[in-house]
Amino acid sequence: MARVTQDDARENKQIELFGLTPLQGRSNKYIPDATIVVDKVEHKIELKTSDVVKKQVSTARNVTLPKLEEYKKVHWVFSQYEKTEDEDGFKFTGQHYYFSGDRLEPWCSAQRDKLMWGTKTYAGLGHWEEIAQVCKGRIDESVMKRMDNVLRKRAGLNDPKISWKYVQEHGIKLDN
Repeated sequence: MARVTQDDARENKQIELFGLTPLQGRSNKYIPDATIVVDKVEHKIELKTSDVVKKQVSTARNVTLPKLEEYKKVHWVFSQYEKTEDEDGFKFTGQHYYFSGDRLEPWCSAQRDKLMWGTKTYAGLGHWEEIAQVCKGRIDESVMKRMDNVLRKRAGLNDPKISWKYVQEHGIKLDN
């Protein structure tokens, strides 16, 4: 199955390296990158890579509360790479780490807190809940439901990073 977008070459190498089956690739809803069947049970895998220089992992363009819930249901494989001058443009360093969804929970919890309680610049969904209580009975209920729907489904963080240090501290190092 053909895969597209910016990091597909690295993800395709991970798929090959770990004997995974690719899924369809990018979509407007969350779809993990690959699967593996172990003891007749299919497991969904999210693949991530980190440039040895940048020391961080890019996650997704719009990380929402529902997406954080989906993240807990999949397995994760993180691989570190360095850029090269050859035709591939990169090579893995041999540093690969595995996470079950629950191992990612401390990071997910920190992102959930930002979504609920905001940052210095932005209010969070918890603030919206407070506002909704004040508006109850003052603004048409159908408008309030639509506002709640748009905020809960679309309010997200733009590509929150996972540090490579976090990966090393919380992940299980895979033996090459």
